[in-house]
Amino acid sequence: MTDPIIQTDSQLNEYIQRHHDCTIIGFDTEFISEDTYLPELCLIQVNADRDIALIDPYDIADLTPFWQWLTDPSRTILVHACREELRFIFRATNEAPQNLMDIQIAAAFVGLEYPASYGTLTNRLLDISLNKGETRTDWRRRPLTDAQCKYARQDVEHLEPMYNLLLAQLSEMGRTEWLFSELRRQQDHILHQETSPRWRKVSGSGSLNRRGLEIVKQLWLWRDAIAQQSNTPPRRILRDDLICELARRQSDSLEKLRLIRGMQHRQVQKRIPAIQDTLRQALDTPTQDCPQRQRKSKSPQRTTLSQFLFTAISDYCQRNHMSPGLVTTMTDLRDYLDLNYGHSAHSNKRQPLLSTGWRKEFIEPLVQDILSGRLVAHVTDPTSDQPLSFEPHSAINPNDD
Repeated sequence: MTDPIIQTDSQLNEYIQRHHDCTIIGFDTEFISEDTYLPELCLIQVNADRDIALIDPYDIADLTPFWQWLTDPSRTILVHACREELRFIFRATNEAPQNLMDIQIAAAFVGLEYPASYGTLTNRLLDISLNKGETRTDWRRRPLTDAQCKYARQDVEHLEPMYNLLLAQLSEMGRTEWLFSELRRQQDHILHQETSPRWRKVSGSGSLNRRGLEIVKQLWLWRDAIAQQSNTPPRRILRDDLICELARRQSDSLEKLRLIRGMQHRQVQKRIPAIQDTLRQALDTPTQDCPQRQRKSKSPQRTTLSQFLFTAISDYCQRNHMSPGLVTTMTDLRDYLDLNYGHSAHSNKRQPLLSTGWRKEFIEPLVQDILSGRLVAHVTDPTSDQPLSFEPHSAINPNDD
């Protein structure tokens, strides 16, 4: 067993060398993201050959050997809900582990809820109940308490047993390749978000015209640069709702800016000249260079049909030991309906998720059968956990041609 916390470069290098041949590594982090531009890494947990180590990133001068150890293609890195862990690795190395296994996603392929917490999975898969008393702890404070260390260690202690159990079940169900495909897709999506401006995610911007979108874009880029330079959460520079209000008003007039509730905040007031300059640049941008709106169907028919399809998919997933939350979302279903049954041209739209990869094999035939009327909803038992079933039309209506 290693020392409770690795606090020197030599201790870290010794741990890495001791487990040089280890091919399966459990990995987790503790971080805080409330008051910094990027999440602040506070603690690293790692489990190699059942030798759990806690690594203090504040005391280690160079973590590069550790990140390189994780990205070695000969190793499988076990994680749970890997979004931030993947980002930490990518920011440090500009690459991602080739074999990153997310237990949360694997569990969804055998029918457990998605997303499921680490504690839920240890309970469901291993019959182990975890003490989660340190969930809201301040991981920046030093020294760490015994309770914090115990909590941190358990987050990597059970990853490998769950991995072995899930992999055996997935192999038996013939879903191993589905899992690997989904892991690659989700990791690519996370890294795409990491390297792409996300100004279109500004809440409330979906109804703006092209000029308004240009204002949102330029204010977002300006805010992001200031936030990164000052290591401040972007919302503290200028909130999303204020960006959208400025985009709706489409004016750089100081008098009009002062009329907007929220612009009187001291942190915003000192940046009014920079905000005005950014607004002028956006207002002077030629219309043809402004972003196009991403039109999405909001029709009640689409919403109703999506809800019905989700009910059918949920029923099918439960009967086939698959988490419906992994298979699709209401947004995915609306995208599918828009592309296949919309009235406008969609030649430039990406393929909807339901028509790609393992989802195309697993669930699209069901969706097509329901939309064509070949399958119909049937109430089997109103008191059952699964009151509906979807049966062939001829079985429900035997006299129908």
